[in-house]
Amino acid sequence: MGLIIEYMSGGSLRRLLLDIDVDIHVTLRLRMSSEIANGISFLHNISEKHRLVHGDLKPDNVLLTKDLQCKVADFGGAKIVENTMSATTHSEATQDQMTRAYAAPERLFTKRKPSAKKEQDTYSYGIILHGILSRKLPAAQFASEAKYLEAVMEGERPDMETIDTLKEGHASLEGDLAIIDCLVSVMTRCWQQNPDSRPNMVVIRDELSDLLNQQSPEAIQRSVVAALQNMELFLPSERSQNTVSLRQFNPTTGTFNESKNLN
Repeated sequence: MGLIIEYMSGGSLRRLLLDIDVDIHVTLRLRMSSEIANGISFLHNISEKHRLVHGDLKPDNVLLTKDLQCKVADFGGAKIVENTMSATTHSEATQDQMTRAYAAPERLFTKRKPSAKKEQDTYSYGIILHGILSRKLPAAQFASEAKYLEAVMEGERPDMETIDTLKEGHASLEGDLAIIDCLVSVMTRCWQQNPDSRPNMVVIRDELSDLLNQQSPEAIQRSVVAALQNMELFLPSERSQNTVSLRQFNPTTGTFNESKNLN
């Protein structure tokens, strides 16, 4: 048996956000935010009776194509959740896999592992949005991650200073400022301390999709090109060193056909 998966030549979202040499225009930040929200809302609505709670959403687990399109990955800690008339049950995992800096407050410092709920993913999405806007890790302004987690339990959230600076830099650009304000609004609604106060990801998906559809496709493409100019992206077939011949699977014959040029 084998598993063939797409090669994500853009690397991870974390790598892109922390690379200060790469310019990420606000329209591209909107597209990335929208694509991630679309992926999460799909997981939360796989079928009428079931949904998938990812459980470990973070920039490391958002992968990028060569055109910087976002795809949610790494489902090692995911749980299938079943909705019934009387209760919500979920499949048990061998361990509660999470990255604490992106985990919802109700998952921290608890003796008993909480049930998997989609609101936990929503919180993590809010912290991811902070990274997309600030291009910093959530605990950056704290002395340690432990101090950050203690602050989160008290209702504090990552520093907004960099985001305020971003807004000031786009104050004269009405369209860009509207995008930033929208993302900030979504971010703060998603990371509410009370899980019941966090919005459904379908609502967030539709809100960001509507705003994205108002943007010029040409402008978005220019922002992608501008970001790619300072990124070194190479597909395996484009590397200069000697490699084995690439092979393409033929589902009709059930064999791999050698190809000298796969585009």
